[in-house]
Amino acid sequence: MKSTDLVKAIALIVVIVLVFSAAMFGLNFYTGPLIEANNAGAVYGPLLAVMPEGASFNGEAQIYAADGTVPTTLADVPETVTAIYKEANGMGYAVKVATTSQYTKAGSAMEITLGVDAEGKIIKVQIDAYNDTESYDFRAKDPGYLDTYIGKDSALADVGLVAGTTFSSTAFKQGVSDGLNALIANGLIAEGVKGDDQLLAEMIPTVFPGMADPSGNLKAEPIEVDGAVAAYKAVNSSGFAYIVPKGESMVMAVTNASGKCFVYDTEGNEVTVDNPDAVALATAHASANQQDFNAEAQEKFGRMMEGAENMTALELPNFSTVVAAASFDVDGEIYYGFYSKSYGYEDMDVYVIIDAAGAIAKVDAKTVIFEQEYFAFQNPAISSFDANAYKAGLRGLRDAEDGAVAISGATMTTNSMKQSINDAFEVYGGAQLTEPEVSTNE
Repeated sequence: MKSTDLVKAIALIVVIVLVFSAAMFGLNFYTGPLIEANNAGAVYGPLLAVMPEGASFNGEAQIYAADGTVPTTLADVPETVTAIYKEANGMGYAVKVATTSQYTKAGSAMEITLGVDAEGKIIKVQIDAYNDTESYDFRAKDPGYLDTYIGKDSALADVGLVAGTTFSSTAFKQGVSDGLNALIANGLIAEGVKGDDQLLAEMIPTVFPGMADPSGNLKAEPIEVDGAVAAYKAVNSSGFAYIVPKGESMVMAVTNASGKCFVYDTEGNEVTVDNPDAVALATAHASANQQDFNAEAQEKFGRMMEGAENMTALELPNFSTVVAAASFDVDGEIYYGFYSKSYGYEDMDVYVIIDAAGAIAKVDAKTVIFEQEYFAFQNPAISSFDANAYKAGLRGLRDAEDGAVAISGATMTTNSMKQSINDAFEVYGGAQLTEPEVSTNE
């Protein structure tokens, strides 16, 4: 090749490189800001959606990242909180949360963004990704549910759950609370003050475990009762709770299925003796409205234990899922039967018979595995489940031993059976202290 041709070739390559470089520079010059804007939109879009007009977020907005990618001074942040952003003009904060329930798809989470103003009030809350089972989407059952959070502080006064989607709406509510608590723990907003009625309502699962599922979630529906600020009926009909005024404060009376009544103040102290008016209101309403399960229970106990006689109803000494109890004789031996309505995948009806020595004689349930075909598809172990063998294996137990009660692939049913058996033993302990007084055979 001639030297002149070599020079021309080199010059052509240089020109091509320069033209390509210029083109790439121009492309980056014009598209770079667009890409950056798009990336910013993906990050800040959900934040702006939950903040008022005029809100602004910039590169310094993020003040917390759960993955540690952002330097932060924040502490005591719940693990469900994934990111916190501070609005540039002091309007407040945007918080991102990832929470789960028993119905959340494996490897996923319900992703939430909430906007909170500088006073600690919720501006707006939205769901960015819903990964619970579709049939438990509370937005479909109550389209206005998310709006009930607007304007609320961390007390979340009057914000309830959505019937039929208790686990999913509970997870959502807890996620919102976690986001607010992250801001409160770091002095970014003030904590909301709960009213006496709210404090007492939140106390129900503690003083009346029968009105809560095994995870401690309240399972009750609001009802109206004259003279009460608020009242609740247990979903399993195990009793009632009544919040009634007392001077400038309030107290709460609870009644179980046999009419036993206790009263509590806002500190959780039992103050029954000092509140005869609350007792009178609660017992009068419960007497007129409490479902009586004794006849149903005793008929079932008689079928479970052939030759049962001298069937005698027992007063329930506590506030559990047990709605009826009775003592009876079989061939001169005394037994105690307990009918529990606990909370599993669906509400469960469990019958536990305990002998005088304190061991389970028999256990039965109307249904042990709900939606068996569905769960068998999800977990093959369910397809081989033998309900009769399972119930027989519970005989002789003196408590709800994990290994004996556990059902592979059916966590909610397992927890419900544990709840029923433990509640039966708890009532059994109280029944042993009091001799039966009233026979229902007469």
